[in-house]
Amino acid sequence: MSDVVLNMTVSVDGFATGPDEDLERLHRWIFAESAEDAEIMAEFAAEPGAYVMGMGMFRSGLEPWGDAPPFPHPVFVLSHTEREPLVKPPATFTFVTGGIEDAVARARAAAGERDVWVVGGADVCRQALAAGLVGELRLHVAHVLLGDGLPLFGKLPLPADLEEVRTVTTPGMTHLTFRVARNA
Repeated sequence: MSDVVLNMTVSVDGFATGPDEDLERLHRWIFAESAEDAEIMAEFAAEPGAYVMGMGMFRSGLEPWGDAPPFPHPVFVLSHTEREPLVKPPATFTFVTGGIEDAVARARAAAGERDVWVVGGADVCRQALAAGLVGELRLHVAHVLLGDGLPLFGKLPLPADLEEVRTVTTPGMTHLTFRVARNA
């Protein structure tokens, strides 16, 4: 069965966006020259079979993604409003009003045996964690202190133990992968 992977970039002090929703300092690594960063970024397209994101990430990404969004597989967008799917090859964005569990279930059906990646924003990531849906956590930690912004983690309903799977350090970044223990 496929797994649900939370995949997010954060600052050392845990912010998913900076003040005024600034992402530039966090996401420099995506366009970096480092071979290791490029390899980790290539996993974004190669490994999942579907993605889940929130409406805020969808809206903020439309302009910078342009005519070719970086999602080669179906994307399920949490929304409070019904709307028709948006096709922007290679991506198809399907809007889901039934909450995080429904979005992940639909993404799993679309992904087949491949993983579902929850890619933001922070609120959607917290919802997936709180619902116990996340089996793997991939944090890309930018070597910056933002001091303010939107935190990735807030209050969660219960603690979870993490098992380190991989750590890769590149100039300006530390890429961490953890398995989430299924605590009783």
